[in-house]
Amino acid sequence: MGFLSSKRSERILDGAIKGIDALFFTKEEKAQQSLKVADAQMEFLKTTLSESSARSVTRRYLALAIVGVFLFLILGSGMVYPINQEYAKFLFELVNSLNTLVMMVAGFFFGAYMIGSHIWGKGRTKEKAK
Repeated sequence: MGFLSSKRSERILDGAIKGIDALFFTKEEKAQQSLKVADAQMEFLKTTLSESSARSVTRRYLALAIVGVFLFLILGSGMVYPINQEYAKFLFELVNSLNTLVMMVAGFFFGAYMIGSHIWGKGRTKEKAK
């Protein structure tokens, strides 16, 4: 009984082959993975759209507060500009620092609502009418 004929060597060889195969991501595997990710995102959207727990309501209030502060700073910089241009520039720099956060919040919270009410909602009303 040699080294190459033992069951342990077969398991080592199988493990090595699987490891090498896992290093290469084929187009079919990428497509399957993308479908899994899309399904998971859609499931997440479905579960969070109808959620009315205290945590969900709190997140909505925080989202509105962040967007409200952002809009207040924009309007404030516009109103202060004729009086004090330096202070208006300072306020606008604050707006620029919050830009990414506001876009992420708006896309996550209000984008899911738009998808749920305007895209999925249209299909539901047509199905009910039939």
